[in-house]
Amino acid sequence: MFEDVTLREEGQVSIVEINRPTKLNAIRIQTYRDIIAALKAADGSADTSVIIITGAGGKFTAGNDLADLIGEQSKQVMGCVQDIFDTLNQLEKPLIAAVEGVAVGIGTTLLLHCDLAVAGAGTKFRLPFANLGVCPEGASSALLPPAIGSKQANELLLTGRFFSADEAAVWGLINRVVDKGQALAGAMEYAQAMLQQPKLSLMATKDIIRQHRGVDVGAIVKNELNTFVALLEDDETQMRISAMLDR
Repeated sequence: MFEDVTLREEGQVSIVEINRPTKLNAIRIQTYRDIIAALKAADGSADTSVIIITGAGGKFTAGNDLADLIGEQSKQVMGCVQDIFDTLNQLEKPLIAAVEGVAVGIGTTLLLHCDLAVAGAGTKFRLPFANLGVCPEGASSALLPPAIGSKQANELLLTGRFFSADEAAVWGLINRVVDKGQALAGAMEYAQAMLQQPKLSLMATKDIIRQHRGVDVGAIVKNELNTFVALLEDDETQMRISAMLDR
């Protein structure tokens, strides 16, 4: 059914797994489309009450496949980015992230759209947009500062440094750190706790919380992408991305 993603049900929990382990689960155009379709299928399933998103091979995702940012296909990527965050923002059922290994770029910004997140010890996070010569995406420019504090958000977005699972937990970007390799099990524990509650109550609670967030996520994502596209056309940006691909 999907090329880059697997979707399976364990009881009332749907697990969406990014499945490009040889590429550190980097997200190409096909991956975006598969994740979007899998999330929508899980959200629309009468048998599902909670959704978990994770990555195969002990890695969450190394972020966008940089090869897609060179040439004409970059326009398709921007459309996919808008679509995936619109999809995340419209999910009715709780979404939990189970993060292992690496969570780079969208691997980190995606967490801002999850209701809960668990990370395995040793996981490394990064928001390398400035390093590549572009700008934040996924509404992270608006959602990250209130989530972890404005000064901390500024540091991560302006320097693009790696940060640890322990730091992410202290700041509140994730709920907790578990032993390496146990993120999915930790996410399942949260899911099982949610399954003790009526599905309608879970969905209503998620919706009310989202209503009070106070930002138009779709509009912010679109504005960020307009700037992202303009920066992507800059020669230095293209050289930086090409240099990363050559490593």
